[in-house]
Amino acid sequence: MFVLAVLSCIALVQSDGIHQPQPYKFGYSIKDKHGEQHRDESGNGAGAVAGSYGYTDNKGIARQVNYVADKAGFRAQVKTNEPGTANQNPAAVQVISNAPLLQGSS
Repeated sequence: MFVLAVLSCIALVQSDGIHQPQPYKFGYSIKDKHGEQHRDESGNGAGAVAGSYGYTDNKGIARQVNYVADKAGFRAQVKTNEPGTANQNPAAVQVISNAPLLQGSS
């Protein structure tokens, strides 16, 4: 038992025990009678991540979010035609809408 513990400690000392980030990429797309959902993301292994996700429902209402996360922080752009949305830039998120204005909205 003691020998096993010593060998385990030697193995830990030989490997620095620090996980080195690796570049990655993943994604998916799902389509069914209700609409479509998708997501794609990639990381460069040095802390920067970029990707997108979104959906389109069976009535054509859609949202697409493109994002970047790196040393400068998280930044996103939302493109949509969802009713009740308008072009705006709250909290450093750019929303781009081509939805018609609702009555009573400015």
